Amino acid sequence: MSEDRTQEPSKLRRQQARERGQVAHSAELTGSVGLLAAVVMLGFRGNDITTSLVTLLREPLLGAPSITADPSEVVMRLRQLALGVIWPLIPVVGSFVLAAIGAHQAQVQGLWVPGLLAPDPTRLWTLGQGQGIVTRGGRGLWSLIKAIAIVAVAAWSIRRGWLDFQQFGAMDTPTLARSVGGTLWLLATWLATTTFVLGLIDFALQLRRYEDLLRTTSEEHREDQRSAEGDPALRSKRRRLVKAWRGDSPELLTGASLVLTGPSGLTLVLAGGPPPRSVSLRSAVQGASGLHLRMAAEAAKLPQIAAPDLARRLIGRRAPALPLPAEALAELASIWPTDRASDRPV
Repeated sequence: MSEDRTQEPSKLRRQQARERGQVAHSAELTGSVGLLAAVVMLGFRGNDITTSLVTLLREPLLGAPSITADPSEVVMRLRQLALGVIWPLIPVVGSFVLAAIGAHQAQVQGLWVPGLLAPDPTRLWTLGQGQGIVTRGGRGLWSLIKAIAIVAVAAWSIRRGWLDFQQFGAMDTPTLARSVGGTLWLLATWLATTTFVLGLIDFALQLRRYEDLLRTTSEEHREDQRSAEGDPALRSKRRRLVKAWRGDSPELLTGASLVLTGPSGLTLVLAGGPPPRSVSLRSAVQGASGLHLRMAAEAAKLPQIAAPDLARRLIGRRAPALPLPAEALAELASIWPTDRASDRPV
């Protein structure tokens, strides 16, 4: 059945999928963007975090020992220690959260469906549902490839800085702390960049899988078109009717013998005749549509006669579609063209 799905997804199907919360997105890309933003922020705020941690370690060693059993002082001290660690970490954590949310919204194009956040027990039961074995196997293989890539980059980064690791033993404590911090930050940068590239590839795969999921067969594509735009045959019929009412359709002149013109673009198309033969009013338009119809009649070489009074009387009849009465036929006979070639309907 999947081989028959050759049609591109329609707008209606895409809209229905978005309403159900089905969009192409990659959790790996979302997490990697947040991780990369946190690593970059750590490069700017790393000194503040290090200073705060060093202060917390030195203060009990350099200050006078404080032995107290007062619970309030213990709680206050714990709060000071917690704030001393949390405050420098707020920019790093905040950059991760904001970058991850921004990356997710960019992938889903601003989709926000709060209803999907509600607990749904049916999601816990996946037996006989979801993806097939082949699809799951492909996703497992892709996960293995990502893990191998991350391990390879980490090994390459450690191998690249192996000489620096050997020099750590000869450093004093402050220099050692700075060197280790810089090395770890560089390793985190390489890993964050790698996960970001893998996230982009994963999003491309998710987008392709999403497009394949929404593809339709030719019959489904026609059904979507009917639902969104209406039946094509009915639309074509409506276009013909509108075109006929505007007066620019040659169908109005089929079988016509004579065109009567009146004021304000009033145009009457007569069929049959010449009198005393039966004559009927085929169509009547006025305004700009009547002027268009006159030009079409002129192009078809159909005779036109200006008879304002007669045209108004004919259009004002209660049953204009019925054959013309005898008095109207007599008046038409007096103005009907004598050229026999013009008596033949077009």
